[in-house]
Amino acid sequence: MTNALIRFTVLANDPESGSTSGILVAAHTLRDESDLTVAAHGELHRALLWFNENPISPAILRRVKHRRAISWFKPAASQMSRRMWQLKSLLETHDLYVDVLRTVDPGHVIYEDELQVAAKPSKPKAC
Repeated sequence: MTNALIRFTVLANDPESGSTSGILVAAHTLRDESDLTVAAHGELHRALLWFNENPISPAILRRVKHRRAISWFKPAASQMSRRMWQLKSLLETHDLYVDVLRTVDPGHVIYEDELQVAAKPSKPKAC
C-alpha cells in the first residue's frame, strides 16, 4: 500500500466521529490530566508545541456538519508522520497503546491538500 493514507489512533472512541480518537487528543489529555513527572510533562509539552506551531487541522473540520470527519496523512507528509511516530513512542512510554491505521479509501473526502485528507468514514453496509 505505497499510496496508503496513514492515521495514528488510540483505543478510545471519539463520540463525534464514531471512530477511534487521534493521538493528539490523547496526548493533550495525558498532559492535562495525568500525574506526570516534570521531565515527562516537559517532553510532552514540547512535542505538542510543534503541532501547535504547525497546524494540521483544516478549518473545515470545525464546522458542525463535518464533526464525523477524520484526518489522514498522505505519504508526502513525511515530516508530520515522523513527528507522529515520535509522539506515538512517547505515549506508549505512558502505557497508551497507539494503533497505526492505513487505508486507500478513507470515505467521503471533504478536504484535501498536499499533505492530508479529511474524510467522513463510509457507513457500514447493512447485512
